[in-house]
Amino acid sequence: MRSLSKSNIIKALVLLPVVYAFLTGCGNDHQRHPDVSDINVNIRIRRFDQDFFAIDTNNLEAGMQKLAQQYPEMFPLFAVNIIHDQTNPKETPAEAVSGFLRSKQVRQVYDTVQQVYGDLRWLEKDLTQMFKYYKYYFPQKPVPQVVTMVSEFATDAFTAGDSLCGIGLDMFLGENYPAYFASPNTEPAYIRRQFRKEYIAVRLAKVLAQNVVDAPPGEQLLDQMLQNGKMLYITDRLLPEVPDSLKMGYTREQMEGCYANEQGVWARLLDQNLLYSSDAHKLRKLVSPSPNAPVVFQEAPGEIGNWIGWQIVEAYMKRYPETSMEQLLAMTDSQKFLEQAKYKPRRK
Repeated sequence: MRSLSKSNIIKALVLLPVVYAFLTGCGNDHQRHPDVSDINVNIRIRRFDQDFFAIDTNNLEAGMQKLAQQYPEMFPLFAVNIIHDQTNPKETPAEAVSGFLRSKQVRQVYDTVQQVYGDLRWLEKDLTQMFKYYKYYFPQKPVPQVVTMVSEFATDAFTAGDSLCGIGLDMFLGENYPAYFASPNTEPAYIRRQFRKEYIAVRLAKVLAQNVVDAPPGEQLLDQMLQNGKMLYITDRLLPEVPDSLKMGYTREQMEGCYANEQGVWARLLDQNLLYSSDAHKLRKLVSPSPNAPVVFQEAPGEIGNWIGWQIVEAYMKRYPETSMEQLLAMTDSQKFLEQAKYKPRRK
């Protein structure tokens, strides 16, 4: 094997960060990793799941009153919206709670959650760092309370205004957890691969981003791409250490393919006049979860339009680095934004 000379070693070391920046799209490291060490945030996750299942079903009313006092926002939301039987509009919150607590199937899921997520100190550490970035970019926003729950697969993460974040731990038990296959509406593999612990912070960051980004200003693909791109940009800033593949819900190979074929994808969007199309059927797989987006390439993963939107937002923020998050979110003229970004896709 031919040995490397000292000069070649130096060249290789110089090139490494360039290659990394190219593959990850990380841009300016300071922009993605600002110093947040002086921001005072200390996340303590509240275990609503444990407190809920500690209710004595023989003394249900007292247990519900106590839980309502402990969780004045979460408990009514959980009882009235999350576990309420949508097929029975007359069901009362007490009936919903009673039925949920007495369900053997739900209890089994709860027991599994306690085995897998009995200790969440690691997640508290991750979320503390995430919310430090959140306060850096959104200093006027309060740090919300974070609670965990078992919802029988109703939701993975949500926000309630600016004050509450919920995490459905039963949605992160591993893609091969048997209960995920029990429903006649079993989620496909490209969705189930996100049912892992690595995605908990990602899903929470995404709902936080969704909470601050308005709906697209129009129905054209460009409008949807840029609004979803802003959400991905915020998610990336909240979790700068997390691989882009997790933020997109892609495999590593799919993510590498996106970067390798970025120019080709952009060219197809332009050639087929898709940017200004409002054809929901044609655009759906470009901006919504899907195994692929054949309107671009057969092998292109779903939501690749959102990924391109993210790259356009990155291009704009690199060109105008002094732009605040509030200013970015206030820009609703998609065409003007695209023109000012001067986005140029990477070449192979």
